[in-house]
Amino acid sequence: MRFSPARTLIPFLATLAVVGTAPPADAAVHRIVLDGAIDPLHAEYVVRGIDLAEQEGSSLILIVLNTPGGLVDSMETMIQRMLASRVPVVVYVSPSGGKAASAGFFLLVSADVAAMAPGTRTGAAHPILSIGGILPMPEPAKEPTKEPAKEAPPATKDDKGGGGQASILMEKITNDVTAYLRAIAERRGRNAEAAMLAVTESKSWSDKEALDGGLIDLVASSDWELLTKLDGREVKLLDGTVKTLSTKDQPIATIEMTFREQVLSFLVNPNLAFLLLLVGALLVYVEVTHAGMILPGVIGGLCLLLAVTGFSFLPVTATGVVLMVAALGLFVAEIFVTSFGLLALLGVIALALGGIMLVDVPNQEFGVDPVLAISAALAFGAITVFLGMIVLRAMRRKTTTGGEGMVGKEGTAVTDIGATGRILMNGEYWQAIADPPIPQGTRVRCVELNGLMVRVAPAGSAPPAPPEDV
Repeated sequence: MRFSPARTLIPFLATLAVVGTAPPADAAVHRIVLDGAIDPLHAEYVVRGIDLAEQEGSSLILIVLNTPGGLVDSMETMIQRMLASRVPVVVYVSPSGGKAASAGFFLLVSADVAAMAPGTRTGAAHPILSIGGILPMPEPAKEPTKEPAKEAPPATKDDKGGGGQASILMEKITNDVTAYLRAIAERRGRNAEAAMLAVTESKSWSDKEALDGGLIDLVASSDWELLTKLDGREVKLLDGTVKTLSTKDQPIATIEMTFREQVLSFLVNPNLAFLLLLVGALLVYVEVTHAGMILPGVIGGLCLLLAVTGFSFLPVTATGVVLMVAALGLFVAEIFVTSFGLLALLGVIALALGGIMLVDVPNQEFGVDPVLAISAALAFGAITVFLGMIVLRAMRRKTTTGGEGMVGKEGTAVTDIGATGRILMNGEYWQAIADPPIPQGTRVRCVELNGLMVRVAPAGSAPPAPPEDV
């Protein structure tokens, strides 16, 4: 019997094609775990997870959420992808004791199905305006009036809005955020009026209060209980498609963060990035002042690169950068100027303030810890000034090698020295000249080195006076 590759491979390939194109009978539930502050890396992770779930024909996307809030841009990126998902998305605040605050509340309300575990809370989504990430500026409180208000005079440029330009900007931000949340809540069929209280009054709700208030759909104590309660539920996607969930006893496939996302998420920590920046700058300074060591320069450059990578995902302020550069200048000036430590103290203050103001987000999750910033600034300033003083003393120290190092050294006249002669100095014989002549055996001192010829004088004689200016 003759073997035919085509006769064997064609049925096999046809079978693979049928298997590959047929939808799975029991598609798995894909789980995305979002634990921590919302940043660009977590947004990338959520978007990639939803894309992967759609490609694999998932029956449901389960986003397990526990966050104190985060960056608005990252939150909007996540919400846009969730709203466009072809697979129903469930946001589940878990574990017990967790929360979906600020930006997390927006994610919860935006889901096709919103659920919470017992003992969790959500809300507190009022926007906060800041100056350089350090001075939060909440909307000014309005005092209630007990009597009917009389006709007020026209508002001036200084008192318009009750709080100047900051109040106007704060009002614009609040109105925009409120409209965004109201539009999403209404499309999802949730209590839009209650949801807006999280923005206008920073209101928070427990799991039971959120369920009774029409903000969420379910309360479940575990993933499996949640899937059981979701089984048979009809979900209407934003494009109008209605899907009936079949989730009971479905396998759960957790989508993990990639190695790149894990590393970058680790570097996005402002405290770590700030420390890497200071350590990198210090090591590069050591390399510059002690040329040839190589290792400090390589490690310092790597630390600076990692710090810049981390800060590239955060809103860095120009004020913080300028203050940190000014601090370095003050530390260097302290080395050369006698200020009795005043310049170094100003440098420490500038560096600490620069670190605190470096990230323009009032949320503590994205700012440099003030205690860390002050401690690191003190240590950095002390080490920098100490190393600078060592370098300056080395530069001012008298040369002890080469031709300049020979001047002032003493030796012994081996022969009579006049227009020519020989001396023994530092264990070496040198050709020497002297004026006036010096007899053999006299202790001599090097006055000048000209090539390989040494001009000497008796060791006890005074060094020649420098020439006077005419």
